[in-house]
Formats: sequence, C-alpha cells, structure tokens
Amino acid sequence: MERIQGEELPKAWKSMSEESLERVFAQLRKIFQELRSLAPPPGTGVESCVGGSLYDSRISRGNPRFGPFKTIQEFHFWLRRDLTVEDLKDREKDQDWHDLVEMIRQQDGPWSPPKFAHGDLNPFNVLVRDGEVVGILDWEFSGWYPNYWEYTSAWFGNVIRTEWQGKLDKILDRPRPEEFNMEEVRNKWWGE
Repeated sequence: MERIQGEELPKAWKSMSEESLERVFAQLRKIFQELRSLAPPPGTGVESCVGGSLYDSRISRGNPRFGPFKTIQEFHFWLRRDLTVEDLKDREKDQDWHDLVEMIRQQDGPWSPPKFAHGDLNPFNVLVRDGEVVGILDWEFSGWYPNYWEYTSAWFGNVIRTEWQGKLDKILDRPRPEEFNMEEVRNKWWGE
C-alpha cells in the first residue's frame, strides 16, 4: 500500500467547478466500467475477491462476515433469511405478499455471472486532487456480487446523501427496474 495525497470528494466538491465535477464523474464511470468488465474466475459465486467470505456493515446478519455462496440464488435466499413463497401462503390478500412473492421470483430466477463490485461507493471513499480522481478507498466490502449490487449498495447506503444519489447515474449503470424494485423490497424487510 501507498499513501495517496488527495481530498475526500465531499470536501473538494464545495470548491470544484461544475466542469471539474463532471470530469470526476466521468473518471469514476470509466473506473467502475473497467472493474465491472473483469471476468470472474470459473466457478465464482458471490464471494470476496479471493473466494472467501464477505463483509458489509449494512447487513447485520453478516456480522462479522458472511458467505461465500455458490450461486447468486443461494445468496438471495440467505439475504431474505430463507423465506420461501410457501412461508407466505396465509397472506395472499396483503400487498406486501405480492411484493415479497415478486421479489422471491426475481431472486430465484436466472442470473448472469457475478460482477466485481467495490460495494461501498460513497463520496467519502473517493479521493481527488486538482480536479482528478487519484484514489478509491475502503475496499473491504469488495467482491463478486449480482449485477445490480454496486448500484443498489451505493443508492441504499447513501440515503441521507441525496445529492450523491442524484449523481450515481453518471457513474454507474442503473439496474433494470425490476432488479431495483426487488432490492427495494428486500431493504424494506431486511435492510439496515
């Protein structure tokens, strides 16, 4: 490791021109596109970059660590605390039932291979100097996750940073609406 000279983005943001900010967002987009283009090793499930357990402070059930999982479906099953559609039979008239059934259907469906994710993208983890990105900090949440995870983790992990949430589409590709809705339901019931 080496020490990188720079300022956390929120501190630098205040004095940056709109043009400089746009350049930073474009650099971040390129960095994250490169990360997401990494091909997972054969047989990779949801796991750390070295094939082991994961860490995410937003998932209290995973404290201190969780996984690895052989498949994305296994990861989803664990995230929803092993809930199945059969567990919800007596709630069929409840709107929450419909939302949960749709979430489970999405989670249990087919998934493309996992993508590499930083897992904790927030402005305090971005270092800038002279209007350029010079570093991304705090990689302890990183690993191989479902395609939507980077975006939804950055979104739901920054609910009080609405200005940052408003810039995420400049940095990351928004997941499909059904993936975002699926994660929104999961966060409602099992989020932190």
